[in-house]
Amino acid sequence: MRKIGGHASLKPRSDIARFATKILAVLAVGFIGFVVFFYAAPFQYSFSVWAPDQPIAYSHKLHAGDLEINCQYCHAYARRSEMAGVPSVSKCMNCHSNLTIDSEQIAKLTEHYDQDKPLEWIRIYDLPDLVWFSHKRHIAKEIACQKCHGPVQTLVTNARLVKHNMSFCLNCHQENGAPTDCLTCHM
Repeated sequence: MRKIGGHASLKPRSDIARFATKILAVLAVGFIGFVVFFYAAPFQYSFSVWAPDQPIAYSHKLHAGDLEINCQYCHAYARRSEMAGVPSVSKCMNCHSNLTIDSEQIAKLTEHYDQDKPLEWIRIYDLPDLVWFSHKRHIAKEIACQKCHGPVQTLVTNARLVKHNMSFCLNCHQENGAPTDCLTCHM
């Protein structure tokens, strides 16, 4: 260092220091871009209402809507675990073994029951592996199923109606005073 007017001046930065500064700047910009992209990017990269053919034509409109059967009667794991689960054939037969409904769909259900064969439902909602979601925690906070799944009780054919992305979840957490720390949902 040399003295200029009584003050020590610093040497110009070395090439290594300038290179390290550029690398840090590129990494910072990349990280910010990554965060912005994943904040707004959908979990399912494209979104459209999706209603796959199920093994049995089950009407949420009839069961949850007209008959007002609580979602948790059929999706009993929702209040106890991360997954809501789908009802077993025996759960369906709790009611249908006592009803005299003559339909092709009930005949399929009864056949599965008699053969002790599960129904292979096609999943409607699925989050990526990097997201941790617990139905149990949301049910405990009395968040209605419709908040995340839409008005299921109006659907004759079940469908994915809601676009689940990070902003959807964060907005809900902010509206309800829930934690918004990354580790709340990403482990």
